[in-house]
Amino acid sequence: MKVEPNFPNTVVVLVKHKEEYSWYVSEKELWIMDLVKLDNAFRRKFNQPEVTETEADYEERVGCEILSEKNIEQFQEAVEHFKVSYTELADYFKLYSEVYLDGENPEVDTSFYLDFDHKIFHSFFKEPGSYEDFVPTGWRGIYEKVEKDIIPENAKRK
Repeated sequence: MKVEPNFPNTVVVLVKHKEEYSWYVSEKELWIMDLVKLDNAFRRKFNQPEVTETEADYEERVGCEILSEKNIEQFQEAVEHFKVSYTELADYFKLYSEVYLDGENPEVDTSFYLDFDHKIFHSFFKEPGSYEDFVPTGWRGIYEKVEKDIIPENAKRK
């Protein structure tokens, strides 16, 4: 695991694309799907003119400023170094629980689940951020309080 989960800065993310599941641990900002919407939200707040394109702050997002089903494969190649297996995550959270939480709550704590097959962004992010508001046109962004009923069981086999 290149980066350890350290909420709220580094997060656990599940991606579903073409019925395949992939797990990642990385900085949360990598998963803001529509950077143009985010940029324009700040511009509106400060009475600045809106833009139709923006520059990515992360090299992994260059060419993927609006992350969608059109460029997910390019993005997945760029973030391959953040990819982890579910087993690695489960082992990490179990050890973390044993060391810091007296064995309580050893579950994998997922922050985002991006379902590219159904164009749904699920946010379980427990801090202010409203990541679900910054999804591409045609997508649904949903804030969910509990991930347990949303994360598919078969995603936990990889």
